[in-house]
Amino acid sequence: MILLLATAQPSDTGLARQTAGAGTQLVRNCRLYFEFLGRTGAGREEAFDRSPFGMGYCAGLVRGVTDIARAQLTDRLCIPASATEAEAIWTVVRYLEENPIAQPERDSELVLRAMENTYRCP
Repeated sequence: MILLLATAQPSDTGLARQTAGAGTQLVRNCRLYFEFLGRTGAGREEAFDRSPFGMGYCAGLVRGVTDIARAQLTDRLCIPASATEAEAIWTVVRYLEENPIAQPERDSELVLRAMENTYRCP
């Protein structure tokens, strides 16, 4: 399963074809996810209308990689059981913003690398 995630390309999911800088679109989608979560009432629909698929893509990709890492990569990643989906997504956003050189890689690789950077086992 992890091999499938590691080899999937963003275009495989129906996102517009992305070449170099795929992480740039991923970080945009994940930031929009936080904008959506942070708004209550007015403005929330506006955030959703901008890219509902992008927000779902971000949340689904991060959750999928996190679930697989928890089940299959326990020797490499020590993700706390208390870590929420939002915290995992914020981990990805921070990693991509701090490491823009990594952004041309595949989205699944970026998420896994962000998780390794934050939740590496001692």
